[in-house]
Amino acid sequence: MSVHTQAKPSLTIKRRLNAPPARVFSAWTEPEKIMRWFGPAGARCTHAEFDARVGGRFTIAAISPDGERHQVGGTVREVVPDRKLVYSWAWHSTPERESLVTVEFKPDGDGTLLTLTHEQFADADARDRHLHGWNATLDKFERLFEEAAGRGAHGTFYWNELLARDVDGAKRFYAETLGWSFEPVPTPDGGTYWIAAVGGRRVGGIFDIGGRAYDGVPESWMAYIAVDDVDARAKKALAAGATVMRPAFDVPGVGRIVILREPGGAGIGWITPAAA
Repeated sequence: MSVHTQAKPSLTIKRRLNAPPARVFSAWTEPEKIMRWFGPAGARCTHAEFDARVGGRFTIAAISPDGERHQVGGTVREVVPDRKLVYSWAWHSTPERESLVTVEFKPDGDGTLLTLTHEQFADADARDRHLHGWNATLDKFERLFEEAAGRGAHGTFYWNELLARDVDGAKRFYAETLGWSFEPVPTPDGGTYWIAAVGGRRVGGIFDIGGRAYDGVPESWMAYIAVDDVDARAKKALAAGATVMRPAFDVPGVGRIVILREPGGAGIGWITPAAA
């Protein structure tokens, strides 16, 4: 007598990314980079850990647009650096519903063909919810490399930032007039930085200068120029008559930045972007 067992639901998604496998693998496993893409549009990743070794654990937490908190984690079962990852997957709220994720990174010309297989779902409904979530998340992951490919060349404008005291008012103005949406990003000092986007593409940010430390700083737009070596270029700027408004500092997952006042008096940020 034969016994037939029904295969558990699974899904497979393929994306071609504009970066070599080593960069894509790094973006998938390094916490600072995971924070930039995990979750569908409107979700905010609040915590990420990923120990990319066999037996290592990963934990990722996020807040959905409606304010609901989510946390997922698992154990790494297989690692081929820059080529393959296999790990278990279970939401904190339903630890008994464990499934399995396999991510493959195949060279494809100067890019990468990413294949994500998620299997062993408890039911078709869980599979369908994850299919929607993964596709929306991979849209953000894909844009990470599109933005990196189109921005960051030495000597080109890289980012724009509004210094604002009435952040809510500024968000409302640009949402109503330009259709911008805003994504909150927590800052190391406990504040919030707001990233503006239009059509899913990041176009700038809003920095809150409402604190006493910024008394006397006028509300204005600050531009940032990409440079190949911010420390070396800052030395050249000083020799050419610029002054330092804020010494070089690092923003994890973003880059190394210095704020200068050029000889004519205008403020400008220079940034060596972090690799995507």
